[in-house]
Amino acid sequence: MSNNEIADHVPALVWTAEARGIVTYANIACRKYLGNPFAPNTTIHWDQFVLELDVKKVLDAWRKALTAGESAKVNARLKRFDGRYRWHKLRIQPIFDDARTVCGACGIAMDIDDFVQAGEAYEVGERRLRFALDAARVGAWEWDMGSRTARISAQLAQIYGLERHEAEVPLQWLFDRIPESYRAWFARELTGRLHQCVPFELDFPIELEDGRRLWLRTRGETDCGAGTAIERVFGVTYDITEQHDAQTERERSEQRYRALVEASSELTWIADAAGHTKQLGNWQSFAPEEGLSEGCGWLELVHPDDQECARDNWSTIVKSEMPGSMTFRLRRRDGSWRTMSARAAPLRDDDGTLREWFCMATDVTDERAAAAALEERNLRLQVAMRAAKMTIGYLALDSWTVCWDSVEAAPRGLAGPTGLPYDAALQRVHSDDRAAVDAAMRRVALTGEFDKPLEFRILMRGHEHWLQSQAVLQRDADGNPWRVIASAVDITQRKTLELALRETDRRKDEFLAMLAHELRNPLAPMRNAIALLRREKEAGMKSCELVGMLSRQVDHMAQLVDDLLEVSRITHGRIVLRREPVLLGTAVYGALETVSSMAASRSQHLTVTLPPAPVWLHADPLRLSQILVNVLNNACKYTDPGGSVCVTALADERFATVTIEDNGSGISSDLLPHIFDLFAQGERTLDRAHGGLGIGLSLVKKLVELHGGGIDIASPGPGRGATVSIRLPLSHAPEAPTSSQDEPSARRASHAERASLHVLIVDDNKDAADSLALLCESEGYHVDVAYAAQEALAKAQAEPVDAALLDIGLPDTDGYELARLIRQRGETRPVLIAVTGYGQADDHLRVQAAGFDHHLVKPVDIEYLMSLLAELTTAAASPHAE
Repeated sequence: MSNNEIADHVPALVWTAEARGIVTYANIACRKYLGNPFAPNTTIHWDQFVLELDVKKVLDAWRKALTAGESAKVNARLKRFDGRYRWHKLRIQPIFDDARTVCGACGIAMDIDDFVQAGEAYEVGERRLRFALDAARVGAWEWDMGSRTARISAQLAQIYGLERHEAEVPLQWLFDRIPESYRAWFARELTGRLHQCVPFELDFPIELEDGRRLWLRTRGETDCGAGTAIERVFGVTYDITEQHDAQTERERSEQRYRALVEASSELTWIADAAGHTKQLGNWQSFAPEEGLSEGCGWLELVHPDDQECARDNWSTIVKSEMPGSMTFRLRRRDGSWRTMSARAAPLRDDDGTLREWFCMATDVTDERAAAAALEERNLRLQVAMRAAKMTIGYLALDSWTVCWDSVEAAPRGLAGPTGLPYDAALQRVHSDDRAAVDAAMRRVALTGEFDKPLEFRILMRGHEHWLQSQAVLQRDADGNPWRVIASAVDITQRKTLELALRETDRRKDEFLAMLAHELRNPLAPMRNAIALLRREKEAGMKSCELVGMLSRQVDHMAQLVDDLLEVSRITHGRIVLRREPVLLGTAVYGALETVSSMAASRSQHLTVTLPPAPVWLHADPLRLSQILVNVLNNACKYTDPGGSVCVTALADERFATVTIEDNGSGISSDLLPHIFDLFAQGERTLDRAHGGLGIGLSLVKKLVELHGGGIDIASPGPGRGATVSIRLPLSHAPEAPTSSQDEPSARRASHAERASLHVLIVDDNKDAADSLALLCESEGYHVDVAYAAQEALAKAQAEPVDAALLDIGLPDTDGYELARLIRQRGETRPVLIAVTGYGQADDHLRVQAAGFDHHLVKPVDIEYLMSLLAELTTAAASPHAE
């Protein structure tokens, strides 16, 4: 078989040429790749299918082969028949005549384009990952050249195997981690960069205490200070062991590939027409020492999982008598497995009869591993960026155009299909942030400095979106500014929460100030009234007037506390509605009666319009009154003297609507959206003429919603009044009772009967106990006072007690235990009344569980207490009483 015939079946491009470069022979693969330009009687120079940029280096290799008589190697791009250039590894081998004189050269080209593209793609992915890590300040450090110490971040400390989160270590300690064989090189390279005061990047290994070796990449800059002395150096370092190992493996793979081209190191074998192996070449590292079996012995080395597929593919190729390829794993002599890409070409006689097969297998293990590593790295980078909601883009400094790696993932409003001019992108930044963004981008483009993350707003469809950005300057191969790489993270949700928290904090501060003011207001007249009572004759006021003043102020303070407790109960879902059929008209007139005194004192005109037919609501009467009184009270409070308040009620099939309209001070457009928020109030003035804590309407809204209704407030603006509409569900009219009996009228107990009722008051607050005792004695009751639990037990044992008012928070024994002891020791069973400052539902249940008959919340409602004692007196005097 001739050399040309063998070459025709080699997959590599093979050609021969005269010394002047005219091609004299090209194998089948070469002619097929070039599009068969070798027509008869034509002369073609080899430089016609070499990229013009690569002709010079190929020509140099060509001349070396001709002049020195030695083979030369070079990488170049060769033009394919479709006009596309692909990278090839060329070997130029001199051709000698019989006199051993160089008469021409032979060129062999192996296609390495996929390998080159994979390497370039890997480098692109590596750069992107590096920029993302720089933005996160991975492995930061700072060297103090004066003290010869280094301060390293937690990440870098972890890389060096330190247990501390952050460390300050001697520079010599870091230098000692470098293997001895690299120290001189590292010191030389680093010293040169530092003396030049320019940014530097060095890759070097370190050895950890556990024996592991890591490869690190450090990037830093020097701070030379005012003079030329280097004061400090700062930068970042990160682990590139995996990248270095991959690079090392790629270099080794490249060496194997060069050896394959130079010495035909691919596995080759020749098989007969039936596919049985006839001759093996270069199988020393695979075939066992005893050799392979006859026939298709090479299949014995194929991985068990691949054998069946490889055998079927080989059988199919042999039967087709056409070129074919297959991939399988092959076991080396050392037991390791390599992935092989095999190709088979049929060799035919002159008459076209298949004579034998020429087969070649190339080791593609490293290429596949590199591609898999590249894909894995890109996927990890994508996952990390998606998790952080981060987008990477760049500002091209040659055209000042903003581009993004992915238009779909780019911040909305800052991207275009082919990039967005910088000025156009800047116009979409909020006007208040535009100058800061422009200054930061121009500073990093000019100096490479970007101090801290930049937060700014962009405008999109009338809404503001917050972004946080980091940026770094990328330079070209000549060190000139090329583009600014930037990251963008949407932080709109975080900013919204921050603003909401600030607003909540502001309202809290205002509420506390208002609460202090409102609680001080009743204290002033109360203090004055007490002073006047002490010198009643000088004051010229009657005791009843002063007592009335005190009573009103106490009621006001109690109402403030009740409102606060009501907010807490509703917020925590502790309100239970006691619904029943309620006449709408009754509820409205009851609320009007409550506020009528305020309206009369301010000369305000109240009007009401109700439906002609009775309207029944399914509501809690107490809460319904609270709703209507609160809204009417606000209407009167915020309406000037002489103004009017109109109440109108309507009903449809499902709901009744009560509309309360006034011509008062109105509500500003800024306050209206927040009118139902807790502690919301209009503009405050120093006189605080309207008062209140700003919780009334919040309570009203929650109570209305608990009833299954709704409430709306409208106002044309300040000074133009307001309209409140309350919707409540209807109910069927209750059935009339079948019979009724007049309740017996309550009989007022005589003075003698009241004097027979023994009341024991127990409270460690002497003023509270004594004042309550005076009130009871003024009604004619027989009263004893005790200021401690033991004193109370002694008095109860000395004289039977009919009723005992017990403070719960006693210092020696609490009121619950005192009640139990009184029940045990007394011969009679007195009525026990708990007096406490706690009025929640669970407090009431605890009082009942302790055996109390009644529960009064401080400050005690005197009228209710007197009526309760009167009932006890009447019951005790009744002939039916046991």
